Amino acid sequence: MRKLIKEILKKIRILFVVNFKYRFAEVGKNFYCGKNLLVKPNSVYIGNNVFIGNYCHLSVPKLEIHDFVMLASNVAVVGGDHRFDVVGIPIIFAGRGEQKGVVIEKDAWIGHGSIILDGATIGEGAIIAAGSVVTKSVPPYTVYGGVPARKIKDRFNNPEDIKRHKEALSKFKVST
Repeated sequence: MRKLIKEILKKIRILFVVNFKYRFAEVGKNFYCGKNLLVKPNSVYIGNNVFIGNYCHLSVPKLEIHDFVMLASNVAVVGGDHRFDVVGIPIIFAGRGEQKGVVIEKDAWIGHGSIILDGATIGEGAIIAAGSVVTKSVPPYTVYGGVPARKIKDRFNNPEDIKRHKEALSKFKVST
């Protein structure tokens, strides 16, 4: 009985957080988020089985987080919003540049304290090391880290491992 009550309270908390506190644009099943997020309202689309840690800052014009993604605590998805190339006008008055949005494809893992700048796509199965600054798109199934983030290694040793991993992922059922 105690476990059932805990599960019901968890679902109520997530319902409140999704619809009223942070106002995500869309959220899939089995979503969890930590406390004290900063979210640009109605701009974050979240897939199934997504985990977002505490103190994340999600403020690009459009953010797509696909299935099976994990964002550790203190991850920031920001940038691309101030023009600095207008001669004779202070940056604060120069307006906004083109804002592209960010896509985090399925099965990606973003490490603690990482920053992802506007316009980047994090490829399927990619891993971003803790404390990294991602300034450009990251290919699928690679591990990136550093400032700015650069390729450290491939996630798997060969293409056959990637194929087997993708097949295994396709068999996962979305839990409620």
